[in-house]
Amino acid sequence: MINNQDITQKLMEAGLDEKHAQLIIDMACQPPAKASEIGKRLGLSRMDAYNSLKKLQEKGLVKATLDKPIRFFGMTINEVFKQIIRTKEMDLRRMNENLDSLTSSGHFAIVSKQPNHDEDSFSVLKDRHTIHATIESIVAEAEDKIWLLLGKWGILHMLRSGCMDSVKEALNRNVEVKLVVCLDEKTVRFYDNLDKRIEIRHHPDFNLCGVFIDNEVGIQFVQTEESPTGRGKEDTAILMESDMLLTAQSELLRIQWNAASSYQTAKAKMIDGMMTEPLRLSLGEGSFYERFKESIKLGMDNNSNAVLTKRGQIVDNNLIPQSNPLSVLGINTNQLFQDVGFRIGQELAVKLQHIDNDETFWSNIKTEWQDLGMGDLEYDKLPPSVITVFDGNACEGQPESSLMFCNMDESVIAGVVKERYDKSIDSCKRQCSNDESSCCYEITIIQ
Repeated sequence: MINNQDITQKLMEAGLDEKHAQLIIDMACQPPAKASEIGKRLGLSRMDAYNSLKKLQEKGLVKATLDKPIRFFGMTINEVFKQIIRTKEMDLRRMNENLDSLTSSGHFAIVSKQPNHDEDSFSVLKDRHTIHATIESIVAEAEDKIWLLLGKWGILHMLRSGCMDSVKEALNRNVEVKLVVCLDEKTVRFYDNLDKRIEIRHHPDFNLCGVFIDNEVGIQFVQTEESPTGRGKEDTAILMESDMLLTAQSELLRIQWNAASSYQTAKAKMIDGMMTEPLRLSLGEGSFYERFKESIKLGMDNNSNAVLTKRGQIVDNNLIPQSNPLSVLGINTNQLFQDVGFRIGQELAVKLQHIDNDETFWSNIKTEWQDLGMGDLEYDKLPPSVITVFDGNACEGQPESSLMFCNMDESVIAGVVKERYDKSIDSCKRQCSNDESSCCYEITIIQ
């Protein structure tokens, strides 16, 4: 339920000061009254109340009786907002008409042509509405790259201001858009709804707000309100057009970008409780992958004193594929090994997330794959559609009984693709090679 404080905030965002907003709310709930009576209710002097009411009357937001003494009465809050909107629309039409008139006048060169200055320039912007109107303006002129630094709450202000519409138009012009944010559980849903062409990374200690366009112009917030829902009247920013400063800023942004984690990784850790940040994929000495696989196989040896029965009959251990000892305990081994493999693939990709070049990235993946004891990896193109693992020996030549190990290798590939491209593998056809120690994976990535 909306209370008076919420209505006051919304009226202030519409352009009224706090005193005028409180007068409008008071009169919407009260019968016609003299200025002195209204002033007493709000703790205002008679003259202050009268002057304020006259200003609101001139804007069409307050009405007055014709009898003497004059009594003022209000409108519904809906009517007040509609009147404010009509006034602003009229002002906007008038400004557009004035601009058209100036553009078509004989002073066109003075009005529309920017003087050529080589000097660095800086200007101060006040009030969040002014700041975001300027952001919208410079984003609309972007040609190559947009950096958005949104800190913890900046996404809320960007969406409320309509700036993201300009960002979407830039994306349609093939402008690259990158966001560096400090993710919060309350803001995840807003990032989920952004255009998928926007690349997002999370930095836990990042609370910087700003916008940098084409290494030519930037806006840096130097003061923001603590409240994420405030109007931002005290917000201040600096508008910069300086080659030297913006070049240095771009280098700083690249460093921050490389130090940040991908949005999907941060979201998984924060919301789903998953751990996908870079870890050393080892337990003691050697590869985590190899030790995990060996420990599972060791636990599945037939040297057990346990007797397995099914419907009261003893089951011959020699007839049980390796996955059955876990399956009879209610564990879905296929899903278990897929999850483990996907985790390994994600961590491999996160570990190499600082590499922008695809060819270099996959070359490093090949090296990591070998280091994990998973064989020699080859691929057909970038991003790959056919991946062959030579001498991986995932199933030790027995795919019928070791399917879960094949599932794990398959899922490692899926994890790498998901973390690198934020895309899923739609299907994966696996074919065992004649040498019984190599596998060919034909993957289809969902575009």
